[in-house]
Parts: sequence; structure tokens; C-alpha cells
Amino acid sequence: MKIKNQDFLKKENNILVLNIILKEGPISRADIARLTDMSPTSASRIVASLCESELIKEISIIDKDIGRKGNYYIPNESAILSFGVEIDKELIRIGLMDFVGEFILQKTYVYDNSDPVETINFIAEEIKHIIQVNELEKACIAGICVGLPGVIEHTTGHVELSAQLKWKGLKLSELLSDKVSLSVYADNELKLKGFSEYLEIGEPAIENMVILGFGSGVGSALISKGEIYRGKANFSGEIGHTIVDPFGVYCPCGNFGCLQTYIAEPFLLAEASKRKKVASIQELVNEAENGEDWAEKILSKAVTYAAVAINNTVCTFNPDVIVLAGSLIENHPFIREQIIERYKSMIWPPAIKTFEVRITETKNFGVVMGAAKSVQQIFIKNIDFEKGV
Repeated sequence: MKIKNQDFLKKENNILVLNIILKEGPISRADIARLTDMSPTSASRIVASLCESELIKEISIIDKDIGRKGNYYIPNESAILSFGVEIDKELIRIGLMDFVGEFILQKTYVYDNSDPVETINFIAEEIKHIIQVNELEKACIAGICVGLPGVIEHTTGHVELSAQLKWKGLKLSELLSDKVSLSVYADNELKLKGFSEYLEIGEPAIENMVILGFGSGVGSALISKGEIYRGKANFSGEIGHTIVDPFGVYCPCGNFGCLQTYIAEPFLLAEASKRKKVASIQELVNEAENGEDWAEKILSKAVTYAAVAINNTVCTFNPDVIVLAGSLIENHPFIREQIIERYKSMIWPPAIKTFEVRITETKNFGVVMGAAKSVQQIFIKNIDFEKGV
């Protein structure tokens, strides 16, 4: 038992030092020892081991305090690569990320994702093409993570249900892994975007952050102390499927009157079509801006329910920050500004000054960023420091 505990502690210390270098580098051995409360000898030994495994590298920088060069350590950006993938209703995004969290490439494809098998085949061929064209060594690729809307069993990569994509019971990770011969993970898209937003904010004082997404569906995710809160079956945050009117509109999930049926894009367009043929949300916004009463009423109703969602999220989670995201927020300032104005009058009075509302910083590639970062996190947790990478 003692040997196992020592091995565990050794691994945890290696991970701690690696994460500090990833976050703080360039950093000296003395600062690593100080930040980890390790002895200089222990810190130096771990640093030497990480250098030997080529996960980090040493650089020389002029130290302003002593006026001469000192040795500092930074991540080896090319040591580990990871793919992030987002599947939305009519879009696929793929990003390749290096070990310091920078995108090597980002690609967006317009694609009909109604057939899951065809979608998986398409993603597999694109990733194989990227690997071939860029002459990447598979040994350096930690894996792929796919983010998509719905209830995803993240430990197995099994899609239980995606109401937006109309997918059900799909072994996504297994199917894609067989085609690309790489480790593949899958997770709910908003959880991954929330994870990337939390990392992007990078403020230690923020312990609890909720991301609210308004777009092809409606969802939320709680990031608490840097970890995604999942609940028992990883569907924590499915606020879009909370029922606000049991006699309301049918939702693809099987229920009636789900919150998303009053906010999500497909339902807004369906409602608009009763008055006029409208092909996009922007066309609906244009009608409202031109003073069309029916368009104003449709959007006003959606804005009100979005404000309700913000209030309910605050009352449920009591977060430090709420990040607003999704296509309605990111692509339509007219709708975004109305939501921001409307929620202020609907917040439960005791909660008014307890939180801050921000707009997404990761924008369109937030899901892909969170997906690629999560692959890195899994890789780091599973490194065999005895055998090297």
C-alpha cells in the first residue's frame, strides 16, 4: 500500500509541475518549487524528467534582476497535438491544437448532419486528410474529442439522444475511432464550450460559471472550480428541456412545451412561417427592425423566455458569472441587446448584485477549443511518467 501511495504521489507531483509550466511558462525551477511547495531538489528532478520526455523544453532568458541569462521552462508545443470537432445541425468545425493551446488550423464545413454514419465518415476522411497533408505523426496526436448537442455518455462516447440532430443510440466514439485509429471522446457541446470559456476567462476568483446557449437549441452548463459539473448521467444543464407549458408546442425530445420551443431558431422560424416565408433568423430580425408587428412579437416572446432562463439559472446555481453564447447571441446583436436589457427587470431581487453577465469570448470555435483542451487534459491525467510519453 505504501508503494502504491508513493507512486500515486509521484504521478500527481509530475502532473502538478507540468500543468504549472503549461499555464505559467516561461518559468524557472525556483518558481516551480515555490508554487508547488516542493524542495528545489524535487522540483529539479521532475523538470529534468519532463525535459527528457520532451513534454517541456529549456530556454534562456535575460533575468532583469540579476542582469544575466537564466534557465526557464516552457511547454514543447509540438510534443502533443489534439483534434477538437463540433457537430451542429448544418455545420461541422474541426480544429487542430498544439500543446500550448494554440490552433494550428481551423476549418468550417457546411454539412447536412441528418445521417450520423455519413457525418462520421466525412469527419474521419477530413481528419485523415489533415494528418496526411500536414505530415503529422500519429504518435504525437493525443486524440479527438467531438462536441455535439444532446445527452452524451462522455465516458464511452455514446450518444444517448440529440434532439437537434435527431440522433439516438449512436456509438460515436467507437465508430470514429475505428476509422481513424486514434482515441476518440465525445461530450455535450455546451459543456465543452463552457470549459473553454472558463479557461479563457482565467480568473481564479471565479469559482462557479454558467454558460447559457441560445441557438439551434437551448442549453446550459456549470463549470465549478475548473471542472464540468455533469450530474449522474451527464445531462446536467439541459435547461432547454425544462417544461414551461405542458400544453405547449411539441418538442423533438417527446415532451410538450419545453423551454427551447419558445427560443430556439427552428421554432422561431416555424412561428414566423405562419405569417411570411422567412428563411433565416436574420430575415426575421430584418422584419422586426422594419416595424413588422408580427415579427416583433415573435422575437419579444423569445427574448422574454431567454430572460426567464437567465433568472432561473441564477436562482438554481447562484453563479459568479453567466456567459451568454449561441448563434442568437453571437450573430444577432439586435436579439442579444434585447435579452441583456430584458433580464435585468426579471431577476429575483435578492440575486440582482450577486452575479455578472458576460458575452462569450471564444465565439464560433469555443466548442472545438474545449474539445481539444479536454483531450489534452485526459492525456496529462493518463501519462505513464515511468515509461515516458
